[in-house]
Amino acid sequence: MLTKTALAANVGQVPIGVPRVQLNFGAEWDLPGVPGLIRTGAVIDTGRQFVDTANTQALPDWARLALGLRDATVIEGRKTTFRANVLTVTGASSRTGVASFGTFFTSAPRTDLLSMSVDL
Repeated sequence: MLTKTALAANVGQVPIGVPRVQLNFGAEWDLPGVPGLIRTGAVIDTGRQFVDTANTQALPDWARLALGLRDATVIEGRKTTFRANVLTVTGASSRTGVASFGTFFTSAPRTDLLSMSVDL
């Protein structure tokens, strides 16, 4: 809550773009019986965010799920890691953040990513 502002009318309001509730949880799990293979996942949940100082306009709360696999191995004596990730698994589009007075961002749609890295 705002406690000191240039306008007395804004005292007690929620700051622009600051949700009251935000949860970010990520985890990795080494798959038993498959050395180097790791499952990854993350859940991001963000509460309603106001886009104006009077707290009359708000972006709704939103959640996003990301899942992936990572395989760490050795190819020709070099550490090699393969990654496959899916961001925004559900494909649900949302407004993800407020920059300033009325400016906000839209999340990316479902995104599939593949990558490989090699230690040289």
